[in-house]
Amino acid sequence: MLAASRKNIRFFLVLGLIALAGSWLLKISTPFGMGLTDDAVSYIAAARAILNGQGFTRIWLASGMEPIVHWPPLFPASMAAVGLFGLDPARGARVVNVLLFGANSFLLGLLGWRMTRSRLAGVALAGLFLANSTLLRLHAFALSEPLYLFLSLLGFLAFAQYLERDKTAWLVGAGIATGLAYLARYAALTLLATFVVALFVLQPDWRKRIRSILTYLGSALPWIVGWALRNEILAGSATNRSAAWHPITAENAYRGVSKLTQFMIPIVEWWQRAALYPGLLEIIVALIAAAVLGWVLWVGLRWLFKPGSSVRPETLSFTTGLYVFSYMGALLVSISLFDAATPLNDRILSPVYVSLLILLAAFGAWLWRRDRSYVRVLVTGAAILVFLVSGAAQYRTVQALEKTAQGFASWRWRQSSVMEAIRNLPDDVMIYTNQPAAVYFWTDRPAMILPPMDMLGTQGFQQSVAQLKAEIRTGDAVLVLWNTPADDLSEHQAYVRALTTGLVASEKSGLGDIYTAP
Repeated sequence: MLAASRKNIRFFLVLGLIALAGSWLLKISTPFGMGLTDDAVSYIAAARAILNGQGFTRIWLASGMEPIVHWPPLFPASMAAVGLFGLDPARGARVVNVLLFGANSFLLGLLGWRMTRSRLAGVALAGLFLANSTLLRLHAFALSEPLYLFLSLLGFLAFAQYLERDKTAWLVGAGIATGLAYLARYAALTLLATFVVALFVLQPDWRKRIRSILTYLGSALPWIVGWALRNEILAGSATNRSAAWHPITAENAYRGVSKLTQFMIPIVEWWQRAALYPGLLEIIVALIAAAVLGWVLWVGLRWLFKPGSSVRPETLSFTTGLYVFSYMGALLVSISLFDAATPLNDRILSPVYVSLLILLAAFGAWLWRRDRSYVRVLVTGAAILVFLVSGAAQYRTVQALEKTAQGFASWRWRQSSVMEAIRNLPDDVMIYTNQPAAVYFWTDRPAMILPPMDMLGTQGFQQSVAQLKAEIRTGDAVLVLWNTPADDLSEHQAYVRALTTGLVASEKSGLGDIYTAP
């Protein structure tokens, strides 16, 4: 008993050191601050609005104090909480994510131990997270995914504890973690669905199923329903999304496959060589998906229909596998019905990445328990190879991040002559732009968004452009167009021509131009 306690203490000390190393690694990787995207600036601006007593509103837009419903509030609220100590939310985001990178590695180590009953597996899983360059980059942006991952991992741990110890408090904790995760990302609805299905499958009889599901929902739904009601009352929409059929495009699907395989093959040169073989990346993803789905169905259905004649699936690995398909299924439905603009990038796929690390650790521990020397040699060799490759990719990533902040936070945006010209504009001049978030962050000026490109050719588009140009001709407004990856597309070129015809570029830079009247 005493020996086991000493081993546990050493295990927690090692996990603590890994967590500290993770926080330190992200800190040295972001000397210029967190990376910024449209959403990141929106979160920071929302946090400033909270601190200013303006509520959860869109202060980066000049269209008025609109309540935010498109994003949930927990990440901006966490930055605002740090702001109470005097830090601007832009710096507060770095504090939050630095702590979360270490905390997430610690939780994964704890989860790995609970899942495999192996402290070594727990340390290995925490180390895999620490060494993963994709996940470090994700935490280096001021985005809500790190907080969502943290709350999700807490939910998984509490859920496993409940099924192991049958204490309702743990199930309530899982429900609260799910509700808070929803307040970080609406995608937590997939976590809710996962745990409900897992309770239905893993509980041995109907009485336990119904009681546990109701308890869990009673703990999770108040957070979800409460926020949805707030949005409905203030904006007439629970999540600011409406249904329309727009199936996922081949381009977006291939982007998802590419990002997933880049996560698994982190050395860029290796991934590029693999991508030269037509269909190879798709085959890799399909094989992994088939293996995980086949295993989840096999162990889950066998226990569901014959609970007395088989061993109940290990909770964490089974629930994680179930979550992968719950998340991906819901994501595909969301893109096809509600939000066609959602890209299958590292940010959106990050919960799948973490789930795959968990399943990899579970598979490695299962192989190790075969207790055959040649299998253990193979597992050890594979683990060493994975750590060496991940470490090499991580080293490159840290070097790249140390040079400049990412996205809108880079020196190119900070030192842009167009940004300087915007700063010098009179306060009463309105700014119309395709990047209002970047303009707000670097000039502290709200801006008006442009009519969307999908309106091109419509009467509404023509009226909006005519009004915009009328304001520009009277000197009451300027048009600021920043370059985008779509600049070479014919549709985008027609869009730019429609906006700029009759205007002149009074200030130019490599990032974009300011258009005024001749």
